[in-house]
Amino acid sequence: MAVLLISEVLFFVLNKFGRDPVDQIKKIVADFFTVVDVREAKELLRAELVRILCPDLFDRTWSELCKHVVADLPRLMTHNRGDKRGLLETADMLDLILKADEMNVLDKLPTFVAASYDKVPIVKSEDLDICLIARRLAKLEDTVSGHTRALIDAADKAASAALNWPPLGGSHHDSGSSSVVKAVNPVAGSAAAAHLPRKIEHQESNHSVRPGQGSGRQRTLKGKCDTTTDSAVKGVPRQLHAFVCRLAADTSESSLSDWLAGVGVIGAACRKIVPKDGRVFKTSAFKVSCDSKYADLFYNEANWPVGCELRDWYVKRYDSNVAN
Repeated sequence: MAVLLISEVLFFVLNKFGRDPVDQIKKIVADFFTVVDVREAKELLRAELVRILCPDLFDRTWSELCKHVVADLPRLMTHNRGDKRGLLETADMLDLILKADEMNVLDKLPTFVAASYDKVPIVKSEDLDICLIARRLAKLEDTVSGHTRALIDAADKAASAALNWPPLGGSHHDSGSSSVVKAVNPVAGSAAAAHLPRKIEHQESNHSVRPGQGSGRQRTLKGKCDTTTDSAVKGVPRQLHAFVCRLAADTSESSLSDWLAGVGVIGAACRKIVPKDGRVFKTSAFKVSCDSKYADLFYNEANWPVGCELRDWYVKRYDSNVAN
C-alpha cells in the first residue's frame, strides 16, 4: 500500500520537477510558500531519503532522520534570517531532489499530497512569469506605501519644527565674518592702474554666531510694506558699510566720492582711515558708506579700480543690548 504524506510544497515541486525549468520552480516556490513551509518540506524530504538509503534507521523519528549525516546526501543546512532565506531553503530542497534523481530513488519516495488546493500555486507553465510579476508588484506597492507614510511623517515633523523660529536679531554687518571682494593680481601704488577696471572676485563666507547667542542660526526678517510720508511708523533701511584698502596714498575722500558718483553710487560717504601710532603705509584705506539701494553697483567688481580690495565693514559687538 502506498504511503501518503501531506506536504503541499513537495506535492507542487515533485509534480513540476522534470516538466518545468528548475530556476522557474525555485522562483515560484520561494514567492508563494512561506519560509517555514519550505523548511519543513526540506526536512521531511531529507528524512525520507535517509530512511530509503539507511534501512536500519527505519524506526527512527522524522526529526532524527533529517539530521542524520549520510555521505551521499547534502547536509541539513540552517540559514540565518534575511531577504534571501526563502530562496536558499528552496535551493537546498531542489538539491536534494536532484541528488535523489541521480541516485534513481525518486520513485521510492512516499506520495506527497496536498490537504488544501488553496495552499498550492495552480498556474500553467506559461503563466508562471506573469504570476511572479504580479506578486512582486504587490510587494513593491506595499514597500512604496510604507516609504510614503514615513516621508509624510518626516515632513510633518519638519514643518512643526520650522514653526519654532529663533528670536529676531543679528544682521549681516554684525556677524564675525563678511563678504570679501578682492582684486585679481593687485597693483599697488600705480596711478595709471587706478582707472583700469579689472575683474574682482566676490566671495561670501558663512555667518558666525556671537558669544551668548547659542549655536542656532538667527532668522532676520526685512519689512517690505511701503509707507507714506505721513505714516507714524517708518523703517530706516540699513546702509552698506565697506572697508576699502590698497588705494594710492594720495587718494582723498572727495576723489573717492566723485569716483563712486561717476559709477552711479550717489551720496557715498568716504572717511579716510588714519593709521594708529604714527605708522606710515604706502597705500590708503577708507570706510565707505552708501544707501543699500546701490548694492548692485556697490558690489560690482567693474566699478572699483584694479588692485584695490573691498570687504564689508567688520563691527565687533561686546554688549548685545546696544542698538545698531
